[in-house]
Amino acid sequence: MDVFSALACSLALMLAYYTLRHFWRRLRYVKPAHRGIDPIGEAEVYLAYGRTREAVRVLKDSLRDDPNNLHAKVTLLRAYSSTRDSEAYVMLARDVQAQVQGQPVWRTIQENGRELAPQEPLFAKM
Repeated sequence: MDVFSALACSLALMLAYYTLRHFWRRLRYVKPAHRGIDPIGEAEVYLAYGRTREAVRVLKDSLRDDPNNLHAKVTLLRAYSSTRDSEAYVMLARDVQAQVQGQPVWRTIQENGRELAPQEPLFAKM
């Protein structure tokens, strides 16, 4: 077995391992609310430890159950800001604008939005 065959075999095994691990995590995922945990609090912990992907999953799942949860939406905006997902950030910011406009949190949303999407008129300084 030459070096390239061994490398290809090793890469194939790693790919199989990470694929199976991903599907296993999705299969055993239990919503925080079903575990008696506040989903926003759990997402905050994930964000504090840099586990943004998990925070986004928890928050989106929470919003499926309660689509009007403003606190979850604002936390999700923070997660999108840290992942630099400007498209999702702009869409969600448009959704919450009417509810938070004029509040300090809206100024923060605008500042982050100007960094992510400077061309977006939603975040223009007034």
